[in-house]
Amino acid sequence: MDADQRYRTRVAAASHVTQLGTQFSHDSAAALWRLPSLGPWPTQIHALGTTSSGSRASTDLRKHQLPGDDNHAEISGIAVTSLARTALDMSATTTFARAVGMVDSALHRPDEQDFRGVHSIAPATPSEILALLEDLMPYYGHAKARKVLAFATGKSGSLGESVSRVQFHSLGLAPPELQVPFYDEDGLIGYVDFYWPELDLIGEFDGIVKYRDKLYLRGQLPEDVVIAEKLREDRLRRAVRAFTRWGWAVATDRVLLERRLAEQGLLRTR
Repeated sequence: MDADQRYRTRVAAASHVTQLGTQFSHDSAAALWRLPSLGPWPTQIHALGTTSSGSRASTDLRKHQLPGDDNHAEISGIAVTSLARTALDMSATTTFARAVGMVDSALHRPDEQDFRGVHSIAPATPSEILALLEDLMPYYGHAKARKVLAFATGKSGSLGESVSRVQFHSLGLAPPELQVPFYDEDGLIGYVDFYWPELDLIGEFDGIVKYRDKLYLRGQLPEDVVIAEKLREDRLRRAVRAFTRWGWAVATDRVLLERRLAEQGLLRTR
């Protein structure tokens, strides 16, 4: 099992020894919804609870003293807060970058082969999450949640893209346009992660998962995916003034990312 699977298994085990009807929440619900985690999952399992349903916390289980979710869902027989409620709870309780990664994912329309795509689960919407926040007021962490929700977008296609966007913001760089389509004489080349029209600059996050994960390979050999990506990049480079890409090592290092973009003329605006 990878780290995600191990944590989901622990949540499933906890569901067998907790009070019937317990709604798992926060990180535990996020893991079951397959929201991406920047960094490791916590050691504790998270659930909603009231003072009448037991102690606030134990070694393995943390109960959040919050109202239950009337629109809760069931995943693999486990009651979890809805996708929108999970996104809201995470936006108020974890770091800005980690929360943005999760909320971006919750707002993004999943690929047909992703967990939520396979089960025809619609993405959450900003208005839905904000309505939940208003209904729960006073809500601890509401100011933090509003900042995350104002920044998050369903156009971000991966955790690496979300982290990169947070870094752009922290560096004071002009925000790029997202998922812009590019064409040449042969038709659509593809949609790019980031585009700065004032510099005619394309930026792309390149995670190695697309070359290893069967979900992304879709029956292709890794070398075929590498070749297709190289041909796509060549076409994009011919279509714009400048093109640059980076992986996790650069995305998570603010100094390296700023240097990479400055080489293409993208400098701080604040």
